[in-house]
Amino acid sequence: MNEKVAMGVTLGIMVGLVICVILFRFANKDKRIKTQYDERQEVIRGRGYRFGFYTMLFLEVVLMMAKMAGLVFPIEEYLIHMVTILIGTLVICIHSIWNGVYWGINNDHKRYYIIFIVAIVLNLIPVASSLAHSTIATKGFDSLPMLNVLVLIWMAVIGITALVKKLVDSVNKEED
Repeated sequence: MNEKVAMGVTLGIMVGLVICVILFRFANKDKRIKTQYDERQEVIRGRGYRFGFYTMLFLEVVLMMAKMAGLVFPIEEYLIHMVTILIGTLVICIHSIWNGVYWGINNDHKRYYIIFIVAIVLNLIPVASSLAHSTIATKGFDSLPMLNVLVLIWMAVIGITALVKKLVDSVNKEED
């Protein structure tokens, strides 16, 4: 990755963090940036964070050993590390969803759904542009829009998990 792309990604991350702060204020009922959880939720979320941390640690050790063994992957190195981050956070999200602690006390679910939809659209734009210009087909895993594809897959898995959990809960509620 060249310096201009790295600078662009860094600037994008910084702008994204500022936007996240604004969106959290919008999405929480009490207009606070921080989501509030009760004690039970905090304990369960802590366990999820531990699982996510150990997942990322394990994957990074595997990548380190592969690099030391001289294995070369047909994918940009930054994407490989991003995949480990996405998998670790996916573990946290799935654990939180299945244990009923994904949403905080002060979260407005409808507003968060709007944010998720906007995030999906924003990640689709570079992918669609790359497909229209055939750069993703020629460069494949070496292209920056592949990061957006990975994030879209990550978001899809979280969304599907949430839907399955909702269905399981509704079936269990009907049985009671």
